[in-house]
Amino acid sequence: MILTIAQHEFLKSFKTGHLWKLLALCQFILGLIFYWLMEDFILKHQQQLLEHTNMPGITEAVVHPLFAWTALIFFFITPLLAVHSLTHERKTHTLELFIMAPLSSADIIVGKFLGAFLKQLFLLLPVLLMPLFITLHDKIDIGQFLSGVLGLVLLLSANLSLSFFIASLSKEPLLAMLVSIIVLFLFSLLEWSVDFLDPALHGLKEFALLYHCKNFLSGIIHTRDILYYGLFSFIFLFLSVQRLDKESQFKKNL
Repeated sequence: MILTIAQHEFLKSFKTGHLWKLLALCQFILGLIFYWLMEDFILKHQQQLLEHTNMPGITEAVVHPLFAWTALIFFFITPLLAVHSLTHERKTHTLELFIMAPLSSADIIVGKFLGAFLKQLFLLLPVLLMPLFITLHDKIDIGQFLSGVLGLVLLLSANLSLSFFIASLSKEPLLAMLVSIIVLFLFSLLEWSVDFLDPALHGLKEFALLYHCKNFLSGIIHTRDILYYGLFSFIFLFLSVQRLDKESQFKKNL
């Protein structure tokens, strides 16, 4: 049943057309960023490229910042997908159809989460293809590229789970989206804000969302980073299930 809900959640976005608009917007912005990064790289290293000596690392200079920009832009896209899956459907009363059906809250949340996660991957796919065009004329560090992809996927999963929890608390889509964006940025700014706090609190940066993604973008895969994103996603999905379970029990008792 979870897969059925996920499939329905994913495919209905193509019918409404909003996913195509998001894809066009996302590709336009990140395409310009990729062009700017490539142009800057060529201008800075034109002489080395012509002489084929002391070739700079194009993966670190172009792919790494492209993925970093992608992570930041998805801070705005992910809340929109979560709000559309939960808050918007609650406001239009279509969520009640799921609640009143013989489905558990876990089935609904996990199914909708997987559907929204597939939407994220669909939007992310063209971004991952852009660096591969570099291989037509140059080589990229495949290990660092794949590590960066893994980091982005894990980060998007964590972002979505947090956005889902906030969306499960609200009846107003715009409010839920704004709060999700603010909270996501606060979780990221935590890494830099601890520098102004007592040294004993510097360990709080371990809870920052982007802090654990940096290793992946640099080609380093740590088990603790994978565990962080896995636990982060699980905790907020669990809280979303609990919130929807209380809502469904209240409506079924009416």
